[in-house]
Amino acid sequence: MMYLLYWGLLVAWVFLLWPAFRLKGAARLWLLVVIVAGIIALTYETYMYLWSYADIRLDILLISMALGCLYGSAVLLLLSKRWMRSAALLAGVLVVIGGGMSYKWIEVSRESARLGEVFEETNRLLYKAKFSSAQVYQNYFGPFDGAGDRYPVGHWRLDGQSHYTRLIINAEGRAWLFYQCQIDAECHSGPGGSGVRKSGDQPAQWQASLKPQAGLAFDIKITRTETGTLALAVRDQNLVFAKAPPPVDPAPAAQSMRFIGPFAHLECSGAHATVRQVWLWEDGPRRHAIGIFSSLVAGRFSLHVPVINMGEATRQAEGWRFSWQRYGRSGSASIELTADDAILTLDVDGRDVEDADKLLLKSGGIFNDERIQLAPLTGAADWQHWFDNVLTGHFVSGNVPDC
Repeated sequence: MMYLLYWGLLVAWVFLLWPAFRLKGAARLWLLVVIVAGIIALTYETYMYLWSYADIRLDILLISMALGCLYGSAVLLLLSKRWMRSAALLAGVLVVIGGGMSYKWIEVSRESARLGEVFEETNRLLYKAKFSSAQVYQNYFGPFDGAGDRYPVGHWRLDGQSHYTRLIINAEGRAWLFYQCQIDAECHSGPGGSGVRKSGDQPAQWQASLKPQAGLAFDIKITRTETGTLALAVRDQNLVFAKAPPPVDPAPAAQSMRFIGPFAHLECSGAHATVRQVWLWEDGPRRHAIGIFSSLVAGRFSLHVPVINMGEATRQAEGWRFSWQRYGRSGSASIELTADDAILTLDVDGRDVEDADKLLLKSGGIFNDERIQLAPLTGAADWQHWFDNVLTGHFVSGNVPDC
C-alpha cells in the first residue's frame, strides 16, 4: 500500500500538464520545473524497480518529501492564478496520498520501535539464560576441568573501565568475550574457529580468534601477569581481567517443563534435501514444539533456514496435534512419540492430515541453535514469551547433510 501511494505521488505531475500549457511566463516556467522533477523521480524509481535490489530505501522518504514540497508550491501558484479546479484537484490528490503515506510511515515507525524492544528483550533473555543456573552455565560454556596449564581456564571479570565486561575460557580452549550491549544485558563474541592457543614460545601467553554476532572475526592476545590476572589486548585496547565467580543465579526458578529433545528426518531429491526437524517440550499434559520444514541444497552450509513456532499441542487420537499461522499461511502437524523416535504427520499445503505423509523422525537433530536449546523450562508462559522474542527475525543456520 505504501509503495502504491508513492507511485501515485510520482505521477501526480500529470495534473499540471494542462495548466503549464495554458499559463504564460514565470508561472509556466515553475510548473515545468515541477513536471520535470516529477518525470526525473518517476524515471529513477522505474530504474530502481526494474534493476535495483536494495532492501532499505530511505531515498523514498527523501523523494516523497521533495515532491510534496514541489507539488505544494504548484498548488499555491495555481490558486494565485485562479485555476481553482486544477488547484483543488491536485490538492485533493496530495491530501489523499500524503495522508496515506503519513499513516503508513507512522505504522512503520511503531513497528520499528516494537522490533527494537524485541531485540533488547532478546538480549536480556539470552544473557540471563546462560547464567540461569550452575548446570546451564556448565553445559553452555564448559567443560572447565582437565586443562591443566594449557589454558587460563575460568571466568574472568574486567578490572577497570571498558565496554568489555568478562572473559570466559574453558578447558577445550574455547573463549567468550562479553561486552555491554545495552544497560541491562551483555552480549558476547564467541569461538571463531582457531580456539585459544599458545603465542609463540611464551608459557604464559595465548592468542585466539573470536567471532562477533555480526561481522568478521578478530584476534585477541592474552598474557597471565605475575599477580595472576589476565592482560588482554583486543582491538587496540589493553585490559586487565581478574578471576571471579560467574554471575550464576544462586536460586534458580523451579522448572515445570521438560525438554524431550530434537527429532529429525532427511529426504533427498536430486541435489536438494528436505529437512523435517522438531524440538519437543513436555509440560504436564501438554506439549510444545518448534519446527523446521524446509527444502535445502544438500551438502551446503545453509544460512537462513526459517523456524516455525508450532505452539502448544492438544491430544488427539493420532497424537499431539499442533496448528499454527505464519505469514498468512496455516500449517498443522501431528506428532506421536515412540520409545525412541517420533512419527510426524505434516500438513503445510492445505491437505487433510489423514492424507499427508507420515514420516519417522529419528532422535537427534540436523540443526542446532542456542536460541532453541536455551528455552526456559519454568512454565508455558515463559516458554511462549521466550520464542515470541528470540525467533523474531531469526533464522537457523548449519550444514545440510549430503544426499
